[in-house]
Amino acid sequence: MANLIVPAVYAGLVREKFEGKVKIAGLATNLGILKNTTVGDTVTFPKFKTISDCEEVVKGKQSTISELEQTSSQAKIKMIDKIVRVYDIDDMTAMGNHIEEASKQQAIVFARKLDKDLVEEALTSPLKSATANAKAITADEINQALLLFGDEQDTDEMAGIVVNSLVASSFYNMNEFVTSRTDTMSGNGIVRNGCIGFFRGIPVFMADHGTYDSTKNEAVSFIIKKNSLAYMEKRDIDIVEEREEKLHCSDIVGDYIYACKLINDSGVVVLRKTIA
Repeated sequence: MANLIVPAVYAGLVREKFEGKVKIAGLATNLGILKNTTVGDTVTFPKFKTISDCEEVVKGKQSTISELEQTSSQAKIKMIDKIVRVYDIDDMTAMGNHIEEASKQQAIVFARKLDKDLVEEALTSPLKSATANAKAITADEINQALLLFGDEQDTDEMAGIVVNSLVASSFYNMNEFVTSRTDTMSGNGIVRNGCIGFFRGIPVFMADHGTYDSTKNEAVSFIIKKNSLAYMEKRDIDIVEEREEKLHCSDIVGDYIYACKLINDSGVVVLRKTIA
């Protein structure tokens, strides 16, 4: 029997669905393609130290010269995959489109894995702020967390706030989120593409993968600035069909190679009950 899919077309479907399912990755910076590397190698992400403050000029004295320095910011290149078996008889006679469903579900699991790995990177941030409740959050707690950015709290610099779905209900009962105050936006609470609304103009996203610590039974929230989390891809999601003629089926093999890293230690705040 002929192959069930055209790999290039199927891969395009998976990629399109993948981009519609990522949440944390949507707040991260895609730094491009990994070149001259292979799985298991380490790659250095750009991560610069902050230069010293400027000085008042003194006649006849040379001011201090600062050089741009990079800190060690290496990440391991990993390869993930997901294989789906589709039987010819099911594809021909069963209700529903097996190929369409396979591409959809592969896209979902790839997106969830990338998001989860980016959350693991976000958790390494030194900026942490405590919440009183393990599964809830208040406006005051978010405002206290934003203070960790000092006077650099411009809304335009923020990629978003990320919360577990258990915490999302806190926003629906938060006056600063749902009323007509000038620091909110109308329509908050309606979920579109994972975004449940805005807090002080910052988009709030609901994402469950990696944002719940089952050991401590507590949700973890994040405030993420732009250009703080990053990832690189080896290539687009790759799809290969392997025919199993004796079983009258095809195994649709999908794999994805990437690396991700927290590239700005002062760009992510972690909010949770246990911060020690």
